[in-house]
Amino acid sequence: MTLTPDLETVRASYRTEGVVHLKGILTDEWLETLRAAIDAEVQKGDRYFAYKNMRKEPGAFQDFCLTSDIGQRVAEVAGSSWASLIYDQIFVKEPGTKTQTGWHTDQPYWPVKGPIMTMWIALDPVDEDNGALEFVRGSHAWGANYRPFKTDQLGGFLHYLEEDNPDYIDMPDFEADREKYDIAHYNMDPGDALAFDGMIVHSAMGNRTSTRRRRGYAIRFAVDGATYNPRDSVTEWLHDPGMTAGQVFASDTFPVIYRNV
Repeated sequence: MTLTPDLETVRASYRTEGVVHLKGILTDEWLETLRAAIDAEVQKGDRYFAYKNMRKEPGAFQDFCLTSDIGQRVAEVAGSSWASLIYDQIFVKEPGTKTQTGWHTDQPYWPVKGPIMTMWIALDPVDEDNGALEFVRGSHAWGANYRPFKTDQLGGFLHYLEEDNPDYIDMPDFEADREKYDIAHYNMDPGDALAFDGMIVHSAMGNRTSTRRRRGYAIRFAVDGATYNPRDSVTEWLHDPGMTAGQVFASDTFPVIYRNV
């Protein structure tokens, strides 16, 4: 049974724009379970980008990744026959966290060549006041490999990585030239998700409110056409010594969690 309403329109938007807004993909039970798990995780007090790969340990995150319908939803939107799990990540912008997450693409941080998708799930209402994500729509199709960079504690730009790697180019100043691009943000209700391509340029606004949290849970997936590509030092924490370059991106480390058979 197909889970995604108006699937052909959704797929067309995803192919053209690189991002699509999916309404109400979580059950109330999963919403409350993930909220509680995130609140427990952030008690560690780590830096903004440190809350990742929680799905490796038994618990709510692993259960959601392996037993919910999220893999099928990814495969449907991507038009893929399978979906394998790369890793998961928490993004919590507490009230008063005004730092904008710098414009970036995700794929340079991961050892994957070919199509990958993030499902970014809202666990609170999200809008432009408390940290909505922004996307340069269509930028996933430009063929530009933007250089990865190091961030500060709150997700702001510090400095580029792989500065001598000719495979990358520096990120343009999208913020200074916003009027030149098709930039859009998405207001979300709890349980909504944004499905977006690993090559789309995106950012996130700061949380300018004094009372409203913005909890997001992002899960990264490989789909049809994705292969293992351990290309540089940025991706070392995701390398799998049991895989070889060019192999279909699926293994014990990166399990296939949905297959359309």
